Amino acid sequence: MNASIWAHPWDLVDEGPAATAERLADLGIDTVNLATTMHSVQTLNPHNPERTTFFADASAYFQPDESRYGDLTPDVNETMGEAGWVGEVADAFEDSPVALRSWTVPFHSSKQGRNHPEATMTSPFGDSLVWGLCPSNPDVQAYGRALAADVADGRGFDGVEMELADYQYGTGYGWHHQEFFTELGPLGEFLFGLCFCEHCRANAADAGVDVAAARASAQDALQARFDGGLAANTDVGGWLAEHPAVRDYADVRQETLAGLLEDFADEIAPAAFTYYLKMGGLGDDRMGIEHSWKHGLDLDALSTIVDDVTVLAYHEDPTVVRDDVRATRTMLDVPVTAGILAGHPILDSKARLRSQVDAAVDAGADRLSFYGYGVIPERNLEWIGDVLETVE
Repeated sequence: MNASIWAHPWDLVDEGPAATAERLADLGIDTVNLATTMHSVQTLNPHNPERTTFFADASAYFQPDESRYGDLTPDVNETMGEAGWVGEVADAFEDSPVALRSWTVPFHSSKQGRNHPEATMTSPFGDSLVWGLCPSNPDVQAYGRALAADVADGRGFDGVEMELADYQYGTGYGWHHQEFFTELGPLGEFLFGLCFCEHCRANAADAGVDVAAARASAQDALQARFDGGLAANTDVGGWLAEHPAVRDYADVRQETLAGLLEDFADEIAPAAFTYYLKMGGLGDDRMGIEHSWKHGLDLDALSTIVDDVTVLAYHEDPTVVRDDVRATRTMLDVPVTAGILAGHPILDSKARLRSQVDAAVDAGADRLSFYGYGVIPERNLEWIGDVLETVE
């Protein structure tokens, strides 16, 4: 069974990328998914010899080719400065048995959103959702295409793996210190993140959607949830059936996003193009791949665009890991990687890791990917090596 591991570049640079590559090969890891652009993060680094924690605003970990970009350009990480961590790692891995893939998060950037509020997703009430750039915006689309080409060009990556290159979700996917003390529920979260920027509205209007009715219905439903007049567990599908303007408005996004992802695939070729799928939050078992339309993803179209997908099956219960993998294999006609969080709060023993790996393999996963090299303790890395020895 082929296996990869996610890694942040600062951990590999601090520990020595050549030594890290050798260590990972000994564990049975054949690929590193290396962060090239990421959302804002604070990591705890249990075995990093230089720093036990790392703070970063949303940023890039390579020096971009500025000539490729327009108004939106990658924000180079301030700690990295003039260095090029991705390049350092790529050079060290060149003669290694461990391959590299680019782990790229293009549109989930609170820094970009603060600097370019006109490019962000917009709530039904007109609020700029600064954590997410809108894929309908032409400037955002141009930025995404340039970024895909930049990371794929001459950096030694076997593939580019993209996360959150879509319409994301109504709670910001990890915006720090959120104070959401009203339970939105699945419908409320979807509606709160349903983008009504000028470009989404124009696309929908061109498709014949009653945009004003869609926006009013979304606002009314959210206000009813705020006031307690709409139940938090309201069935999303049933509600949309009664509000066809909102349903049609959301459907338009799928065509827009599919076209953009096709562009990404063209920019990335001949390297492989991987997309990440997971609709719930960490350990959230409520929403699986069948809810991907809420992010604007058309799974039938996605199957014709990408080379493979990774389902982020971050669940304590191995039966949910199994269900995630099975559902993904059923709904997409491409190879499926099972993403497993190999640390707290999902698992605390080698036995639990083994149960998750067994569930993923039994469900038909084509490969495994573990999160993540620098953020889990040494013992957890040893567990990965031990478990991989037993997987065929």
